[in-house]
Amino acid sequence: MKTNSYLKFLFSFFLILISFFIEAQTWQTLNVNTLGWRFEDMQFVNPDVGWVVDGGGQIVKTIDGGETWSQQYYNSDRYFRSVEFFNEEIGYAGTLANGNPTATLLKTTDGGATWVDISNNLPVSVAGICGMHAVDENIIFITGVFYGNAYIMKSINQGETWNYINMGNLCNGLVDIYFKDQNIGLAVGQSAQGTGLKAIIVGTADGGDTWSQLAIGEHNNQRSWKLQMISNDVMYASIEEFEPSPQYFKSTDGGQNWNMETIVTSNTSGTMQGIGFLNEDIGWVGGFGNLFYETLNGGNSWEYKPTIGQSFNRFQRVNDTLMYTSGINVYKYVDPSLLSIDEFEVVKPKGHSLAIKDSNIIESEATIELQLINNTYCELSVYNTSGQRIQTITKERKLAGNHSINWNASSLQAGHYFLVLYTYHGFQSIRFIVK
Repeated sequence: MKTNSYLKFLFSFFLILISFFIEAQTWQTLNVNTLGWRFEDMQFVNPDVGWVVDGGGQIVKTIDGGETWSQQYYNSDRYFRSVEFFNEEIGYAGTLANGNPTATLLKTTDGGATWVDISNNLPVSVAGICGMHAVDENIIFITGVFYGNAYIMKSINQGETWNYINMGNLCNGLVDIYFKDQNIGLAVGQSAQGTGLKAIIVGTADGGDTWSQLAIGEHNNQRSWKLQMISNDVMYASIEEFEPSPQYFKSTDGGQNWNMETIVTSNTSGTMQGIGFLNEDIGWVGGFGNLFYETLNGGNSWEYKPTIGQSFNRFQRVNDTLMYTSGINVYKYVDPSLLSIDEFEVVKPKGHSLAIKDSNIIESEATIELQLINNTYCELSVYNTSGQRIQTITKERKLAGNHSINWNASSLQAGHYFLVLYTYHGFQSIRFIVK
């Protein structure tokens, strides 16, 4: 009896300690500044050593869990979209074309001290490298681009040669990719033209030779944006969509079957992109603007936390108690007593601007004015007040500068609408009236 009572005491004490530790954890803003509008991707190979990349052209590294950072690479002409390290030495970084002829793929074999351009090794020129996953020190997959011309490439020799797979039969665009082993993998993005351009998850069981659809979203004009795996069975995939209630996918059987989950809230202030769960109970979603939600009960309810940071993209779970995420800064979820960060100023760069010349009340003809601070993909659309896209005005890459677009709104019925600009910097919208 004494032994049983003692074991019960130890178990209760253990639960109290775990509860206290979870309560003590919080998000910390790390002392590193982006040269673009946000850090697009990150990769930590252990709790201390990690890299982040941004649209301003830099690759930055930490070796002490984010207390200090060093810039390893900088080229203002390159918009870094993805980074992937297999270990502390072997890594890759990919860009968006960003006004250049094609995207760029860099490789390092010395922990980022030197980077080599291996773009010429790719068999096909692509507009962007949005996602990467290194299965082992030799095999790596890359994918893209988020707005069209979906592809997957595989190398089995550290990027020396590549096998190109056109994914246009299943997907319009692809954003992220993850392999559980050399054979079983998943990729997420947007479904093919003619299928509503919905969020889609595709999978392979033969190392990427063939792919099939595993899940598809409920709404048109959306994308599945990021993948996360927290165990061999439990996986998540975020959905990027201009909607009032964010959604995401969850799988509990290793990615074979997916359920759609909805975040019921009245506080949405952006479009979701990133998703990260520490375990099946504690998790977060984040996106453009101040959108950031936390759940402590497996997604049954969510709390809006707009003061954590802004414009979240990649979440990475390092272990049972440590999470990093990237946005306009880099953020770390950890016991605050383990991290000491000096005061510093976070400078948020100016974004693109959108306006209707003269008046937001339109009879038929209108001139749309864009001011772009850098080369970017532009998607300019009209939405109704229910959040449905009813017209796409333009969808193309544009150079930095001022642009005027003449537009005829005569096909719209009288009423209220939203003009929505989607670029590398995210969504912007203005309201207008058709008389």
